[in-house]
Amino acid sequence: MKTILRALPIFILLMMLIYWVPQIASNSPSEIITQKTKLQEVKKESNSNQSTLLKQDTLPEAGMGEYMGKAIETIQEKYGEPLRIDQTAYGYDWWVYGEDEQDYFQIGVSHEGKITNVFVLGSQLDVSPFQIGMDVTEIYQIAMFYPTFSIDYQEETYMLELSENDLNFHPLISFENQTFAILMVDRKTNEVNAVRYLDKRSLLQLGVYEIASQTPVPPVKHQDEELNDIYASNHREILEILNNLRQRYEIPELVYSEELSSIADSVFSYQEKLYAADLLEKDNAEVQKQLDEEKSSSEGTLDDDSEIEAFIEEDATTEETQLGDYPPLTSEQIQMKLEMEQVKVADTRVLYFDQSADSTWLTTFWFSLENQRRLLTDPEMKRFGISFRSQEVLLMLDKEAENSE
Repeated sequence: MKTILRALPIFILLMMLIYWVPQIASNSPSEIITQKTKLQEVKKESNSNQSTLLKQDTLPEAGMGEYMGKAIETIQEKYGEPLRIDQTAYGYDWWVYGEDEQDYFQIGVSHEGKITNVFVLGSQLDVSPFQIGMDVTEIYQIAMFYPTFSIDYQEETYMLELSENDLNFHPLISFENQTFAILMVDRKTNEVNAVRYLDKRSLLQLGVYEIASQTPVPPVKHQDEELNDIYASNHREILEILNNLRQRYEIPELVYSEELSSIADSVFSYQEKLYAADLLEKDNAEVQKQLDEEKSSSEGTLDDDSEIEAFIEEDATTEETQLGDYPPLTSEQIQMKLEMEQVKVADTRVLYFDQSADSTWLTTFWFSLENQRRLLTDPEMKRFGISFRSQEVLLMLDKEAENSE
């Protein structure tokens, strides 16, 4: 009995350590967050054992969702003209309305003037049968969450598969008019932060769920000169949505910093230079190997020279093509460049994402992830900077209040 009593405090201490150590580790601030590993972990949660398509219930369209598929004039009649119109990379424009967390929303308008998307963040706006701020447990009483969806689009059938993380924090809801809504759930509060209504085409092109299909989703084509306008639009929307969410949680708003954005740009260019140098080193080795082989050949020198020239030209073409696509950034590359720029890493937060450049999805999606949410809601952060490269986003926050714009 005495032995048991002596061992009891040790047992209790061990149990406390087992519980509290993971909690402490999970709450430690992460200064540089790269998204790729997290996404790979999420995809491992795929519901492969639930791949059988269930007969799904649909909800009648209501609230802001009733505008889906209608002419933009229906919005103008009620809400007037937008604050501005932003270009996207998905074949529609965002009409931006509202100025704070109570009334902010965006309307996606096709070039034909039809409403294809509705993004609602404002807590006072009608997203019936849901509500902004509704607890996810209340949603279970209204709608069923399904792990698979079959979508017929342009004579093709696409199967969407939702992971466990999708079902918990950004479930998909279908409506009777063949449109959809993504409910964006806050990781910490388990409440709906925003609702994104979208049609079939927009849902497939957004690419936020796994798509099982033999036919790839047709990509949206746009001119390179449009990218700067698209990036500028994305940066404004991300800052607005982020600040509206910080306002909702009574956290001071961030101020845009050209300096931080310039540093974020330099991180991408730094990696590109490293990549180009690495390619050049490999190419030089290949060329030298080819030269050595040609010199040892018994064929004529004219033939040798022509073959060498052809090899170099072909290799140069390959290099140019490769330079158009860069590998994802690593936390080491980011930290190296920040140190070169003499940035105070301890006072800086960096968030890198390499899968989608849709502003409304990105910002609300980050709030469904623990580390990302903590970073974005850090009350000590004062300034905001951002840079884009194709589908990649690099966001930077820091504590410096002076010299902000």
